[in-house]
Amino acid sequence: MQLTLDQATGLCRMAALGAGANEEAAQSLTASIIAAEAEGLSTVGLSHFIDYLEALEAGRIDGNADPVITRPALAVYLSDARGGLAHTGFDRTIDDLVKAAKLFGVSIFSQKNAYTCGALGYFTGRLAEQGLVSFAATNGPAVLAGSGSVKPVYCTNPMSFASP
Repeated sequence: MQLTLDQATGLCRMAALGAGANEEAAQSLTASIIAAEAEGLSTVGLSHFIDYLEALEAGRIDGNADPVITRPALAVYLSDARGGLAHTGFDRTIDDLVKAAKLFGVSIFSQKNAYTCGALGYFTGRLAEQGLVSFAATNGPAVLAGSGSVKPVYCTNPMSFASP
């Protein structure tokens, strides 16, 4: 079965709500999943969406988490996702982050206590669409070995950058 992006968006939103996400979290997650799928990144698109649903249902993601955003410096935004999705805190901050970068020449978004973000390029790409050069890095479980090593030392999604 083939779905349009609008149909897939509606189904994902309803599935996320059904799995325990609130409306804001469901919309934030769905937007990133559909963007990844539209770019042909199925491993972090619809197939990865099932992982999010299972994590919501199992309580590994708090679907009602209310991220706390602080601003410890004029160009620095810190999000405590409080066990929820990485997407929600970023979505709440992106407009201010862009304004700060345009005002100060740089801005920083840092987040803690979030579930995996999926496609890291989704976040840098959104900043590039706003006219910014962006760089993002994340930590995660070591699942890939480095050159000359057999022991995993890298996460699968360690960094991303984008430009307008």
